[in-house]
Formats: sequence, structure tokens, C-alpha cells
Amino acid sequence: MKKYIVLVLILALTVSFLLGIYLNKLKNINEQIAFETEFNRNENIINEAKDLLTETSSSEFKTTPNTKIIEKKYYNNCKHLVQEEQKIKEKLINKNESELQIEYVGWEIQKFTPNEIVVYKEINDFCDEHFLLKDVEGEIIVYKLDKYGNIKETIIETGIQTKYLSEIDIKNLKNGIKVYGNKELKKSLEDFE
Repeated sequence: MKKYIVLVLILALTVSFLLGIYLNKLKNINEQIAFETEFNRNENIINEAKDLLTETSSSEFKTTPNTKIIEKKYYNNCKHLVQEEQKIKEKLINKNESELQIEYVGWEIQKFTPNEIVVYKEINDFCDEHFLLKDVEGEIIVYKLDKYGNIKETIIETGIQTKYLSEIDIKNLKNGIKVYGNKELKKSLEDFE
């Protein structure tokens, strides 16, 4: 009989011990689930606050007298992108993005910050920055070209004499050198000086 009592006591202690381990693990699992649920809830609150802050801050940007406007015009016929930086006009100061869009109908606003605005437009035409450098009676003359590549008008009599240039440069200038863009025109003329 004593054996049975000792055996029952050992069995009861073993079951109690195993039950304690199981309940402890279950408690840890529940705590982990509660922690992850709370963490996800807090993360969702933070993300919603960030989204709200982004929407609020982007809609509150307004132009200032120091805002610069960059107009990008892409000409489909000659496939050139002309970019011009301008000071902001007085009537555009203190405008938000939607108010500015009314002023720039037909343009895409690519960037809008208080410091810089970038607008973009595609134009089905030929840009006005095609030039021809030509040797005329020993001097380099700059002509503006039309959309067909024909001389539209004389814009600069440079005063640069061709007699001091290399034979290759003189030959190229006799045939005419086509240049695109004001920067490239300036660089080309500087190379000949």
C-alpha cells in the first residue's frame, strides 16, 4: 500500500510539473501574441500619421518670392528638350500647387516645393535653338535655322576671322556647322576664338 501511495505521489508531482511547464509556455505564447498585436497596432497608427502628415505638408506648400520656376519644353518634331529657369512672376507668389496648376494649364507639374517648381510640356513643333555657323568672306556668321533646316535669319556677326583657323575648321565652316542649343553655340564660338 505504501508503494501505491508513493507511486501516486510521484505521478501527481510529475503531472503537476509537466502541467506547470505547459501553462508557462502557453502564457509566453499569449504574451508574444499580445505584444505583436500591440506592436502592429502602433505601427499602423504611426503609418497613418505619416500619411496624414505627408498629405498635409504637401498641400500646404506655397510659392515665395524666392521660388524659381524651371520650364521644360519637349519639342516632338526635333526631339529636343529646352529648359529655362525663370524668376517667379508676382502673380504666382503665395500659390499652392493646385492654384499654380490653374496658371499652367496644359503643363505637368513635375516638382513643387517652396524653393523650386518644375513644369513640363510637350510641343508638336520645332524648337528655336538650331543654328548654323558659316564662313562668309573670312568671318564666322551665325544663322538661325527654321524647322526645315533652312536659314531663317542672321543673328550674330561674330567678328571671328577664319584665316587663323585650321584647314579642317575652315572647310567645315565653308560647308556650315550645325549647332543645337545656346550653350553649344557659345562653346563652339569660344573654341574658334
